[in-house]
Amino acid sequence: MLVFRCEWNKTVKLFKRIKALSEPYNDRLNSKAQQHFFRDALATPRNRNDLTVSQTQHAIFSYLPSWVNGLMNIRNKVVAVFGFEVGRSHKTPHSDELGIGDEAGFLTVIEKHSDEIISIADDKHMTFYLSVAFVGDDVVVSSLVNQKTMIGRIYVNSILPFHYFIARMVINNAIKAGRI
Repeated sequence: MLVFRCEWNKTVKLFKRIKALSEPYNDRLNSKAQQHFFRDALATPRNRNDLTVSQTQHAIFSYLPSWVNGLMNIRNKVVAVFGFEVGRSHKTPHSDELGIGDEAGFLTVIEKHSDEIISIADDKHMTFYLSVAFVGDDVVVSSLVNQKTMIGRIYVNSILPFHYFIARMVINNAIKAGRI
């Protein structure tokens, strides 16, 4: 069972239906955290009870705005110089019902439960995990980044302002479009 302590995010009023969660407890990603890591979680009310967690992940992350894809293309060109893997960023899944081993975007599904799906992207500088989970009446999107090298730590700290905004924007777009 996933348990999170919830607090409304007071700093970003643009995304009123999305709340930032304080430190997650007793969830499946906690066991994957290593020495240097970044962790965050966002929650929004679950409006589509007909969707599985896999379909919910697809509904959120398969509809990125073109400007986000443009930023990702720029990011890929810059970080490739430092040895980050960038080749699979636009892989489209064949179905909205993902299974273990399936790829979506730059992520590969590694765990699937009735209440949560966990995907991973791994390279020499960091390991990125994405979790989409149903917690009570909410959809919780959580990320964990284990930073393996100094370059990985610098990268994560450099992109955090973009991460905070883009994560909320993508979830908000899915809410507004009625996909979640």
